[in-house]
Amino acid sequence: MNILNKYSLLELISYALYSGYLLSLQWIGTFFFRLKVIFWNIQIGKSSKVTGKFLFFKYPGSKISIGDNFTSISHSSRAMATSLFSPTCIKTLSDSSEILIGNGVGLNGTSITARSKSIKIGDHVMIAANVTIMDSDFHVVFPPQGRLTNPGYEYDANIEIGENVWIGTRCTILKGVSIGKNSVIAAGSIVSKSIPANVVAGGIPAKVIRALETTKKGSNKK
Repeated sequence: MNILNKYSLLELISYALYSGYLLSLQWIGTFFFRLKVIFWNIQIGKSSKVTGKFLFFKYPGSKISIGDNFTSISHSSRAMATSLFSPTCIKTLSDSSEILIGNGVGLNGTSITARSKSIKIGDHVMIAANVTIMDSDFHVVFPPQGRLTNPGYEYDANIEIGENVWIGTRCTILKGVSIGKNSVIAAGSIVSKSIPANVVAGGIPAKVIRALETTKKGSNKK
């Protein structure tokens, strides 16, 4: 079938121009991302692709490492299903903190902050738009008069996200949480307790909704 019989010429031209625009955004974003990686002395693997802004802050002596085939989208023109609130942002705030990101990980306007502990993200994790991950409350809860003056470092806790996890849009992952491999976190959830492997979890706070069963071929049963 002739493509012009299926689509109008104007539609094809518009699509081609917009595709070129997206490629230029990716080229520019990746270029500046690589400059920032050098500036902040960050370990990074091969074949990163970044669209839109990407912010780093690395405290001296801390560690940030990113594996192969990393992708980040921080521009709403490239977002699939929702607008992005802010750039992807990765921060370490003390010399004991570390952020370790595996191979094939995708972030979308994600904020990751390790104040004093470790945040580990396994291979092939997908993180949808506007997700926040942080290892700290940043203030003590009690007594209330001490919230502005007591940072409460002793309450910070590690976070670990297993391989192949899918985290839905606008989720918040709080300190001390582990999420088992292959699990799915529903959109809008707040994960304040650990989630086992191979489940769908969601809600405020997030709880297991159902198990994920896999066939011999590896596809999900519903």
